[in-house]
Amino acid sequence: MEQKRDVIVFLETFGEMSEKINKKLLGVGNMVATKLGGNLLAIVVGNQNYELNYLKKYNIATLYHIVNEKLYEYNGEIFSWAAKEVLKNIPFRLLLFAHSDIGSELAPRIASYLDTVAINDCVDIRIRKGILFYVRFLYNGQFEQEITFKRYKPEVVSIRTDAFEEKEMENSKQLSIKTIMVDIPEDLKGSAILELIPPDYKTVDICYAKLIICAGSGCGEQKLLGHIEELSNLLEGSIGTTRPMVDDGFFSKERMIGQTGKSVAPDLYIALGVSGSPHHVAGIQQAKKILSVNVDSRAPIFGVSDECFVGDLNVILPKLIDRIKCFKGEGLL
Repeated sequence: MEQKRDVIVFLETFGEMSEKINKKLLGVGNMVATKLGGNLLAIVVGNQNYELNYLKKYNIATLYHIVNEKLYEYNGEIFSWAAKEVLKNIPFRLLLFAHSDIGSELAPRIASYLDTVAINDCVDIRIRKGILFYVRFLYNGQFEQEITFKRYKPEVVSIRTDAFEEKEMENSKQLSIKTIMVDIPEDLKGSAILELIPPDYKTVDICYAKLIICAGSGCGEQKLLGHIEELSNLLEGSIGTTRPMVDDGFFSKERMIGQTGKSVAPDLYIALGVSGSPHHVAGIQQAKKILSVNVDSRAPIFGVSDECFVGDLNVILPKLIDRIKCFKGEGLL
């Protein structure tokens, strides 16, 4: 029995981060499909509009658009059922999801429909002799686990898109779009969405934060941490940190940014007392703008920053906080 080679990417269409997520997914999918010698395919579930221009840049051979009047709003049960109706008729090697709220729910549901299993939360995909190995972190990133499938099973995987870089590619295929209407049984109602609540900037996964205030080892004082908390509240920015601050017990590992932490892509990244080790800088390369404050004028973080300020945080932060309060009081912020 010939091993399938095509890779299908499940595109997300909900949320402000969907395009950024999809670009990274397509980059990974294209890499795997190229190494396997197969085609890159994509699937969209739902009646909402989606942007075609960027999709044309990712070597997608065929885009399957699944529509039904019940697909205007996201519903895990209904979306997975609709997707499997189409996927069961498309031979493929790998079905790739983002490890987002939607992807981590749909991947195991659809895998069950297709008589296989899903591997969630992968940080890398390795290929050796045509066999795909999916890498997951264990024990807070201290160890790696490689998982592979038995032969001739459709492989369903979700990946942390923050672990991969967005890559440009030369397009060599003409995008073909197939719109497929599916009939959804009336008794397949699923759960109902009562309300969509925006994420709290204090608890949101920093991978998706638009503004991050990073407390480095130069902030290892309770007084400074109090100022950073106040700054976070004023700017509604998420707090990130570096490995030394985690090791010293100031923050949990889920807030750590770097090679063994998380890669982030905020609109603004404010680095306070961050030295700028290669381990940390690797996690902020996708940030649109980096602003740094450090008492050491030779701190490596300045080499990757758009705006740099040399000074004592004990002096700068109280003044910055007062200035922000004045701006907010005058309605300027």
